[in-house]
Amino acid sequence: MLKLINLSTYDYDLEKFNFDSKQIMDFLEKHKMDGVELLNPVTWEESILPKKIVRGVHLKYYPTWLDFWNGNKKELLNQFKTKDMVKQYYLGNSREVMIRHYRKEIETATKVGAEYVVFHVAHVETEHTYDYKFTYSDNEVVHASIDLINEVFNGINTNVKLLFENMWWPGFTMLDKKIALELLDKVQYKNKGFMLDTSHLMNTNLYLKDEEEAVEYIINSVRNLGELKKLINGIHLSCSLSGDYVRYQIEKNEKKDKEFSLNPISDELFMHVFRIDPHRPFTDKYVKKLIEFINPQYLVYELITNSMEQLEEYIETQDKTWNL
Repeated sequence: MLKLINLSTYDYDLEKFNFDSKQIMDFLEKHKMDGVELLNPVTWEESILPKKIVRGVHLKYYPTWLDFWNGNKKELLNQFKTKDMVKQYYLGNSREVMIRHYRKEIETATKVGAEYVVFHVAHVETEHTYDYKFTYSDNEVVHASIDLINEVFNGINTNVKLLFENMWWPGFTMLDKKIALELLDKVQYKNKGFMLDTSHLMNTNLYLKDEEEAVEYIINSVRNLGELKKLINGIHLSCSLSGDYVRYQIEKNEKKDKEFSLNPISDELFMHVFRIDPHRPFTDKYVKKLIEFINPQYLVYELITNSMEQLEEYIETQDKTWNL
């Protein structure tokens, strides 16, 4: 099992290491990390992130994308308010911009020798992150995702493993075996599997009381996948017990009497989603039962922190729960 940490090429991540390759390497060695899962690979630089440490790549996630993909301009304007905001979010006006971006990320992942790439199969509109009154069903999101992925991988020269990651928004939640099977069957790329995100699965249950109950919920959900469990190649390990907050927001937004005004790029939305999915470490040693049950090839500490001190604290906290 390889123990990895999430890292991006964005300044807010690299400045923790003073954009210094040696500091990154020393950090990984200090915390007995085997490498990184890299976000935003298209601006990767060998001088800062040596190829040998990039074991996986997290592909870009567009939380709100189905109406753009389907060319529904009326609904896009309803959500984004202006055409300029739509262009700013997608960096273009046609579905080709998404296809080109993903192809570029996968080509970069192949170039650096990454063993896998991760793709979120999900869609949600900004308003529905508050009220949970989703427009699209799991099946609709998955069907569109299959179309997108097939377009992206068509003719591309790579054998990198494609891992579908579960989310708590409509799409692939890891709660429906039929949907998991459909992804495996209809995505026309052979080298594929799953990445289990523990927080995202916890977020599908708004009534979890503690980490022990959450671990049992995750294990039981995976058991329901039957033989597909063996295709879970990795775990994004972090903890989320945000059910009280989500239930409060749902109740609050049922009573709202004014038009929803937030757009998908707002800072307020980012902080709201962060409260749902804070990427904090587990603190209960019961999580060791989950790691042993899955026995993943990749164990990724997917943490969000404000400083090097907090990052090291989170890693040490998570280490103590299972790495005895």
